[in-house]
Amino acid sequence: MNTKDKSANDWLGELMKSTGSYGQAEKVPEGWMTIRDMSQMAGVSESTMKHRVDKWLKQDVLIKKKFKINAGRQLIEVAHYIKK
Repeated sequence: MNTKDKSANDWLGELMKSTGSYGQAEKVPEGWMTIRDMSQMAGVSESTMKHRVDKWLKQDVLIKKKFKINAGRQLIEVAHYIKK
């Protein structure tokens, strides 16, 4: 690899880190759930649960945090929620 390639690799690596597409998946702690998890447990649509979660966030009842998870060949950040 020549100097130019190394330089390109450096900035590409930095960009990949900043987009969350680089690194390792995080272990989601017990109790944290996605909107999909909650909607399946409650027996309602994801759309309905999204509205409820938005309301609960405004009421300061839930905590929201994004975790990096594996999605095929890439990492994506997925919002998870837990009751305060």
